[in-house]
Amino acid sequence: MAEADSRRRAGQGAPSPEELIARAEGLVPLLRANAAEAEKLHRLTDETVRALEDAGMFRMIQPVHRGGYGTDPVTMSKVITTIASGCAATTWIMMIYISVAQLAELLGEQTLGEIYADEHPRIAGVFGKDGATLVRAEGGYQVRGEGHWPFNSGNRHAAWDLLMVSVEEKDGSRWRAFAGVPTAELETCDDWDVMGASATGSNSVCCGDIFIPEHRVAPVPANLMAVFRPESSAATSCALPLGMARHALDAFVELAGSVGINHLGYARMGDASAVQSAVATAAADIKLIECFQQWVLSPYTGGTAMDAQDKALISASSVRCIELARGVIERLLALAPSTQIHRSGALQRLLRDVHVFQHQHAMTPFINYEQYGRNFFDSQASAP
Repeated sequence: MAEADSRRRAGQGAPSPEELIARAEGLVPLLRANAAEAEKLHRLTDETVRALEDAGMFRMIQPVHRGGYGTDPVTMSKVITTIASGCAATTWIMMIYISVAQLAELLGEQTLGEIYADEHPRIAGVFGKDGATLVRAEGGYQVRGEGHWPFNSGNRHAAWDLLMVSVEEKDGSRWRAFAGVPTAELETCDDWDVMGASATGSNSVCCGDIFIPEHRVAPVPANLMAVFRPESSAATSCALPLGMARHALDAFVELAGSVGINHLGYARMGDASAVQSAVATAAADIKLIECFQQWVLSPYTGGTAMDAQDKALISASSVRCIELARGVIERLLALAPSTQIHRSGALQRLLRDVHVFQHQHAMTPFINYEQYGRNFFDSQASAP
């Protein structure tokens, strides 16, 4: 009980917003330095994870009543965007942890007590589709046969996994559920061999016919999206593309000031009109993404509340931000010296990463644009 009370009071001693932002800025050089190694490892480096932990980045994204800082959405947005300007994969994993921590609240207090008793209570998860069938067993459930869940981002750095399952009753009926499973009981498959975003470590996890205590299983609510807090969604809506675009521009400007274009006689890339135009276009597109971020956060900065159509537009607009960021990276890489095609170059890695991130359904243009278009015309048809 004393430990639980201590965790609930944790938010009272949280660092100030300015301190959290400064800590994130201080991590950027390390994140950039470790990015190539993380890609080779297919996960974040241990040094990176320790640095994030020491800086309180994981405490920032924990629920306040579970020992988190209770960070406001505006500060969280700035911090996560800053982290993305150092390493896109790190922000991806943080975003997954934010989402899963909210879903984990569906589990009972006994399970949550087990999860948050850990010194570093990070929870990975897969909630796209059922990965196993559970059947009744004494005291809980047992996986029938085996389980398999792909795209389990960040599971190597988490002590727990929240996994979607299907529970089959003796009468043949089924219901969907979340199961909290210690990662020590799962096998991480080394199958994340992809063109980009390798450092997210989004391997599959699998298991045999393991036993899962009843208290670690909870039904999936009818409206799953209602579980996610709108302030968390606002904080993360375009942090990833904005951070990536800023990183690309930083890397390119550094090159433009230090190397030339021999075939055109420029001692400095930055003196070429094509380079100047690309920098101007990139800066303008980054500003557009920043404006979108400010709009999404406006209800938390004294702005007016959003109506239903505005809320429906956020996902489509977030996807547009990804497209703008991709355009920034592509244009700058096209003008960069040939050294940037090496795996150590930041621009080529950013381009490959953004291509992969766009294949996640929440960031896929054609899916989100059609969903908004359906919503738009349905609302028009139902209007008086």
